[in-house]
Amino acid sequence: MTQRPTLQQTCDIWERIAPWWDQQIAEGNDFQKTLIMPATDRLLDPRPGQTILDVACGNGNYSRALGRRGVHVVACDFAESFLECARKRTTPGDGQIEYRRIDATSMAELLTLGERRFDSAVCSMAMMDMIVIDPLLDSLAELLKPGGRFVFSLPHPCFNANDMKFTADLEIRQDHTEQTFGVEIRKYLTQESGRSVGIINQPEPHYFFHRPLSAVFAACFSGGFVIDGLEEPAYPPEPASGKNVFSWAKRPELPPAIVIRARTKAV
Repeated sequence: MTQRPTLQQTCDIWERIAPWWDQQIAEGNDFQKTLIMPATDRLLDPRPGQTILDVACGNGNYSRALGRRGVHVVACDFAESFLECARKRTTPGDGQIEYRRIDATSMAELLTLGERRFDSAVCSMAMMDMIVIDPLLDSLAELLKPGGRFVFSLPHPCFNANDMKFTADLEIRQDHTEQTFGVEIRKYLTQESGRSVGIINQPEPHYFFHRPLSAVFAACFSGGFVIDGLEEPAYPPEPASGKNVFSWAKRPELPPAIVIRARTKAV
């Protein structure tokens, strides 16, 4: 059995690769702009004047998008390299954004942000990189105002795992020939860690923690949340002849991500 990585090991890798990631995603790559950001916007429904926490903000692209809409944003990440990139990209036109170095697996650190301070919180494509998620959910129950929303996105665990592969088949029939594209998953229920890349040609792989939806939802329920919104964004069914055979655009029936809204109980 592979030894579980430590928090320091996961952080050290992100400190090294954050500048490279910043260059690749900038203000949002195709995956974020096509799938993640629109679904997050719909479920989060951010309003001017709200205070929103962006957990594991990375280079801060979504924080800046919120700030430009009149939201007061507190953005945190455990990798100082990411925060440096975020600060460099932030301009006065991006509104009110406060960047903080916070470990999202530490309830003690999270609670320093201010109990009942936030109208909503967001965590985009990052919880699968955390060694544990229960402290985050437990903390958000204290950080959010009654009825506050927490919107988070993940690689869809039904179609993404540490042990998976993309498939491409050529079906030859009497009247026509058809190419089909899919994914092969060998494990789903087992919670395990592994190393993977989020973007092709990444300088080094980072740790990825696979959790089935039952485990993710259990952490939400344990923190006192109810799930009241969910989207499974996928690329539109259009010709993708120019796309790489390993692209999700070749698989419009398979959502590569899932975006979930959890809500605290209203008083």
